[in-house]
Amino acid sequence: MTTPGLTDSAGRFSILAIDHRDSLREFLAPDDPASIDAASITDLKIEVVESLADLATGVMLEPEYSIPQVLDAGVLPAGVGFLAALEAQGYLDDPEAEPTRLLDGWSPELAKASGASSAKLLLPYRPDGRLVGEQEAFAIQMVEECHAHDLPIALEPLFYGLATPGRRSELIVETAERFAAFGADLLKLPFPGSPAACEQVTAAVEVPWAMLSGGGSFDDFADQIAVANAAGCSGFMVGRALWGEAVRAPAADRADLLQTLVRPRFERLVALNKEANHG
Repeated sequence: MTTPGLTDSAGRFSILAIDHRDSLREFLAPDDPASIDAASITDLKIEVVESLADLATGVMLEPEYSIPQVLDAGVLPAGVGFLAALEAQGYLDDPEAEPTRLLDGWSPELAKASGASSAKLLLPYRPDGRLVGEQEAFAIQMVEECHAHDLPIALEPLFYGLATPGRRSELIVETAERFAAFGADLLKLPFPGSPAACEQVTAAVEVPWAMLSGGGSFDDFADQIAVANAAGCSGFMVGRALWGEAVRAPAADRADLLQTLVRPRFERLVALNKEANHG
């Protein structure tokens, strides 16, 4: 997927992910997530986008707190597109509690009308999970609906139970192969675990894949991006590992941290993409 506004000229993704909702509340206030109101989330997202989006090839947003608000604020630079999240929340406590569903009042058609360059669908998934049939059927449905509206879609399987020894790489490679076969235009995946596993993903799918940060440390993520890019990964989609410390800091300190800590981090990741372009 080389949709204008989401990749550089070489087809690499440098995506700023700020589509978090429930997970952002838990990140900011783990003891009382409900204490974080909608206005605070929106203000935070607008500030992050305004500070960093000029470095990005695209931004990942959602319709509750950021798509209309970020667009109305005019902080998305010209030529930088956005991916629109489709999924409802509710998967954090038990990934097998119920199948993934669309956010109420939202659809691929509305995502397209909002100006999104692509949709994004996150869904908890394991090839051996209890809801595998329902999750696969929903992913295929969303791919078909997006394509019916001429909208590309990135699929993001949310893995769980990856701590099982010896299974991480196997599960990620198998899932990538399955999701690519559903017709996805882009896969958003965690680090597969090794250079060899990254190469396996690249060989198993015919669509680009970008690596997510998954909330780990920034330095670990940067190291993983270098490995993954060398093995055929098409870039990154980075969230909390990039901006986590800044958004958790007191609001008065946030602007400074975004400039002095977070921008240099993003520049480092973009440089890794550029090195891969010339590798």
